[in-house]
Amino acid sequence: MTTSGAGQVTSDVLLLGAAGNSGRPIAAELAARRLSVRLAGRRRGPLEDLARALAAEGATADVRSVDVGDAASLTEAIAGVGVVLSTIGPFTRQAGPVIDACLAAGVPYVDIANEWPAVRGLLDRDDQARAHATTLVTGAGFGPAATETLVLRLVEGMGAVPDLVRVAAAAEVARQSDGVRQTMQDALSEGVAITYRDGQVVREAFGSGATVLTFGGAQRPMLPGPVGDLETARLASGAANVVAYTVNPTARGGGTGSYTWAEVTGPDGQTLTAELRTGAKPGAWTAGQLFGAALVTDATGAQVTVNGQPAERAAIRTFRPTGPRANLLSGRSATSDTGPR
Repeated sequence: MTTSGAGQVTSDVLLLGAAGNSGRPIAAELAARRLSVRLAGRRRGPLEDLARALAAEGATADVRSVDVGDAASLTEAIAGVGVVLSTIGPFTRQAGPVIDACLAAGVPYVDIANEWPAVRGLLDRDDQARAHATTLVTGAGFGPAATETLVLRLVEGMGAVPDLVRVAAAAEVARQSDGVRQTMQDALSEGVAITYRDGQVVREAFGSGATVLTFGGAQRPMLPGPVGDLETARLASGAANVVAYTVNPTARGGGTGSYTWAEVTGPDGQTLTAELRTGAKPGAWTAGQLFGAALVTDATGAQVTVNGQPAERAAIRTFRPTGPRANLLSGRSATSDTGPR
């Protein structure tokens, strides 16, 4: 990275909310990939602690205090970075000023939003992004990104635009940041269940369409919710009827795995389902048992030879792990839940 000169990149990534529960592991991953990171947030102390921890591992990081409601501080923080990655929610309220600053600076923007209004709002700025020759990406966290990949695979397998798509996510994490709590509170405070029917947005009282879905080895009480998965599933499938479920907030959670589920129903009534699991399962495992044969090759780009010949990466991935790797499981299915659709 260059360190001087107008318009030159001095840090690969500006990470907003770097000291938060989402920001810290993202910062570590970026640093592990040898990217220089500008750590940004409201409180300088935790950012400096994180910068020292990363520096001890040989990473390059600097710290900026940023208030996303202050256009001047945002502009200053964005200057000289290659991309802005925001983990600051609720995105419905916090994303707009950051996107504005990125468009003005011509710097790509990525967020991990999972509120339907925030995801839809960013996508509605397509014309602006093209006019500024800038890339905007939303829903890059667990939930929208994971369910979207399932839907894309299922639609490809079906070979037709489905009539109905349903998706769901259950992130079982031990800790939730203030941003996550505020995001959930904002979504629930709207008191609205949002779905697509015949290509139109339909709003109903929150709790309408409650059901129980079976995925990740458990029956899960779910509710249609105003989540980002709704928009990403619609765009991935082209379906006119889409439902995205969120975990019933009154249901008890727990565990160390996170799951997503998708179901597509074709014009002929054919139904395909898929599940994705990520996270650790309690127990004693080797790395290969837990993550499978492609762990090292996927993570590092290492080359494998078999009988002296280079092994195809696709062939490496065909080995079936004995442990609970984050597998994509898809196939024909009858109805996978109880309750109304």
